Amino acid sequence: MKIVHKKRIAFAIGLVISLASLSYPSPSRAADAELKPGDTIGPNNWQRIQGMVGENFLNRVKAGHTLQIKAPKTYHHIKEYTEATEKHSGKVRLGTNGELLGYVAGQPFPKFELSDPQIGPKLAWNFFWRWLGDDYKTGGAVKGGKIIRTAIEKDGAERRADLVSYFLFPRTRYTIDPRPAIPGYEHIDYMQLRIDSYPRDAAGTTTLEIRYADPNRADDLYIYIPSIRRIRRATTTQRCQTLAPSEFNLDDINSFNGKITDFNYKFLGEKKVLANTSQEVLPFHRKQGDYLPLDEKWELVDTYVLEVTPKDPNYCYPRKLLHLNKVTFDTHWTLIWDKRGEYWKEQFGMFTPVKLPDGREVWSVGDVTIVNVQNGRSTIVTSTRSYNKGYPASMFSLATLESVMRGGSIE
Repeated sequence: MKIVHKKRIAFAIGLVISLASLSYPSPSRAADAELKPGDTIGPNNWQRIQGMVGENFLNRVKAGHTLQIKAPKTYHHIKEYTEATEKHSGKVRLGTNGELLGYVAGQPFPKFELSDPQIGPKLAWNFFWRWLGDDYKTGGAVKGGKIIRTAIEKDGAERRADLVSYFLFPRTRYTIDPRPAIPGYEHIDYMQLRIDSYPRDAAGTTTLEIRYADPNRADDLYIYIPSIRRIRRATTTQRCQTLAPSEFNLDDINSFNGKITDFNYKFLGEKKVLANTSQEVLPFHRKQGDYLPLDEKWELVDTYVLEVTPKDPNYCYPRKLLHLNKVTFDTHWTLIWDKRGEYWKEQFGMFTPVKLPDGREVWSVGDVTIVNVQNGRSTIVTSTRSYNKGYPASMFSLATLESVMRGGSIE
């Protein structure tokens, strides 16, 4: 991705002054010395990663946790995504309310100046329209796979929930015909189905979510509740309710799942963070009752830091910081504050290579961990994605929820 650096010196001076006034706990300060593959970080040299990980994670390193540094992994977009970016990005622009105009497919804004006053919403749209396949199943790369969500209490007690989710992107098709969009569904950004299978009292709970391209049209959100054998239409305020048992809510999915035009965005600068883009073991090895990965190695990754604040003063998260990979626009670290301005949660995601049906390897989400630093609880979501399955748009409908209600299955 090409970035124009005009007026960068003057902008950098202003940016340093701006960042110096911030008091967010992490990542906020560069390490004293460049990390190298093979380095081990622990309580005797934790200062070397200060500003590269979340505050709670850093405190655990100070207290005795160690981690190893590895060489960074190089990532390239798949050919079809790159071609779509080259073909369509020149027509894309922002509307007066931050809405995306002229978008067809690919990365909306592959070229931008760091001093652009609209860089915040442009980064947000690049994040939203990063490559995620034509569709995917989260819950294992084979039929019968599942997402395992492990909630860890402050005392180390663990609770598990199993589920599977399906995503379809009907207006951005790169590999599967019809392309570039499914006729009749060009007005929909994505559709999601989620089916809970464990614990027993939640088994069968099925959620349907539809995100519309129209910035003025609210999401559709329906939930089938087995205990009452009814399908309920949920309100958008329920996006902030935690997905029990966990510290996640609907808008924590993929780090940030809110409607782009419902938020304000501020670019805070560029930053190197520690991340894992090639998870070696899924799920990662850890001690019972603890969220810290034991055997995984970490690497330096270049990111853009994007501050997200809601236009609705009643929204649950008044401030989020996303650390966006400069190439993929996936998030590595997400930091969250509460309405009192106190540090609340930190989230980090790992990535793992998976194969597309044609054999090409892509970068996909692996384990994702969120930690509530105020109550001491954490949640780990373990999953892999299988992309480009060819799911029909008709699968993402109330008819599917009604079928589940009658005892039917999704696939």
